[in-house]
Amino acid sequence: MDLLGRFPKSQGGNRWIIVCTDYIKRYAITKALPTAEAPEVARFFVEEIILTHGAPRTIITDTGIVFKSNLIAEINNQCKVVHWMTTAYHPQTNGLTESFNKTLADMLAMYVDVEQKMWDQILLFVTFAYNTARQDTTGFTPFFLTFGREAETTLDAMFQGPIEYTAPDFVAQLVTQAEESRQLARIRTLEAQEKDQCRCNSRHHAVLYQPGDLVWIYILVCKVGHSKKLLKKMKPYYDPDLQAHLNDSMASDDRRFGESTPSTGRNDYTGPTTRSRPKALRQTH
Repeated sequence: MDLLGRFPKSQGGNRWIIVCTDYIKRYAITKALPTAEAPEVARFFVEEIILTHGAPRTIITDTGIVFKSNLIAEINNQCKVVHWMTTAYHPQTNGLTESFNKTLADMLAMYVDVEQKMWDQILLFVTFAYNTARQDTTGFTPFFLTFGREAETTLDAMFQGPIEYTAPDFVAQLVTQAEESRQLARIRTLEAQEKDQCRCNSRHHAVLYQPGDLVWIYILVCKVGHSKKLLKKMKPYYDPDLQAHLNDSMASDDRRFGESTPSTGRNDYTGPTTRSRPKALRQTH
């Protein structure tokens, strides 16, 4: 579950989109919200998720303050929902939702009006289009994996043929087909993940840091009056004991290397560490 925004204020007074995706079925649920506060998020979680599809066993969100609120925590406690939070500044932890957010934004951009005031009116339409589109990973549409049948569109209603099965036979077939499809989707998802992992590992190799090594650290905070677009993303920092923990302050490197300047060429990166990378130096005389 994630929040997408802030968008231009729509005619309906909405500025945010809350998104919930199912990792197995790829089914997405969206809703436009006027604010990104805890009561709005909690109402969506209860009405659109729990009361419609049942309480999930596990949810994954980022570490935003709205998801850490007492209201969300109490709902999870009452419904026995395990709440996992992603690593700070590491959106890959919740990659499926982040990927859908980009897809959703691209789809909205294709149909939104020039003033961008009616995006909330087309939100459910583009979400339905996504849910009824075949996914390459699973081989099925998210709608089919969720409900056990394909969605009935206007074309289906216009060209519907005669019904040649009885209700009991249809129910039995529906249950069997839905379960088999979900198991197949799970297998295909795991296979796709293994292929992605192999593809990623073929391009990267692990870096073993030693005490005293210089590294670049990704700095997200931007000073007031500075532009993030002009901010250097990687800065040299030195930790004498090499005991860096998440969100810890790092000691700035005050050692002198003559007129050493950092080399930021693409070939210097030997990743795949997400938030840091080895620092290469060029001696200038």
